[in-house]
Amino acid sequence: MLGFNPGAALAVTTVFFDIAQGTNLVVSGTTSDTISSAGYLFTFTRDKMFTGGVGLTNPMGRYLRVLWPDGLEAQAVTAGPVTSGARIDIKRQDGEPFAIRSFTAQLLANTGGAGAAFEIMPMLNGEDGAPEPFMYDATGYYSMHFTYSTPPLTGFDAYKITLYVDYALMSLTVADSTPALDILRLEPALLQISWPTNAVGYALEYATNLPAQTWSPVTNSVVMIGDLFTVEVESTALKMFYRLRK
Repeated sequence: MLGFNPGAALAVTTVFFDIAQGTNLVVSGTTSDTISSAGYLFTFTRDKMFTGGVGLTNPMGRYLRVLWPDGLEAQAVTAGPVTSGARIDIKRQDGEPFAIRSFTAQLLANTGGAGAAFEIMPMLNGEDGAPEPFMYDATGYYSMHFTYSTPPLTGFDAYKITLYVDYALMSLTVADSTPALDILRLEPALLQISWPTNAVGYALEYATNLPAQTWSPVTNSVVMIGDLFTVEVESTALKMFYRLRK
């Protein structure tokens, strides 16, 4: 029996936000919260130390105007030891790369006078994944919506979306961007496994059962044929499963 790990090799698209998508609070910090939903982690800034005006000493925070599942609001941090713009960080719970296919965001403050842009910095292994953030215009007025298709945002393991004023994501389409494997039997006991050459940094692994507690690396030589990486492996086991992992 031959196969591949469906969770790691097939692109699964998820569209947020849906009433069926529940959330769990993972971390509640001084100026941000982290929640999980549908296999993804969202960390969004909150102005929790806001006091409401001069003379008030007890932080009461600012209320949220967009509540899940209508969307996800990020607030600019105006009070506290460290102030910042509004930011939402997105990553998968398993840490694997993914793509942001598109997003719709709503302004929760005016930016028409000064101009603004959603700054999206892709991340890979904890480092910036691009020399500069990708910029998407956000010049307008309170309650305006902006919708963008984002083909460059693929193959990274986290994304930071920043605007200098409050905003909310109203729709977000994400997809697992792990490439698919192709398995071809060359001989009764010989397989050829291939995947696209634009999938840089992936390693082929195997297991003999699913679900697998451990995956082992395939150490056979990788050869590039045209636009494919290929590996030939013996298929002597009764069951064998393969996956790509970055």
